[in-house]
Amino acid sequence: MRLTNPSILAAAALVAALLAGCEKKPEPVTLPEVNAENCKPENIAKLDKSVQQAFSSQCLRAGSFKPSEPKSW
Repeated sequence: MRLTNPSILAAAALVAALLAGCEKKPEPVTLPEVNAENCKPENIAKLDKSVQQAFSSQCLRAGSFKPSEPKSW
């Protein structure tokens, strides 16, 4: 069987192009607010596994920056 009709090929290409974008996109995950209560280990354990590492790394970086005293050598 030969497909010589260009309209059949064009229709097949159109169907393939339309179906290529029909995949379900995942919902974006929002992280909870970084504060002392949410950064407790028992509260981090309640989070989804895909979010735990990103949130715990933000908890480690939370805090205030305290510059060291200038040294005059």
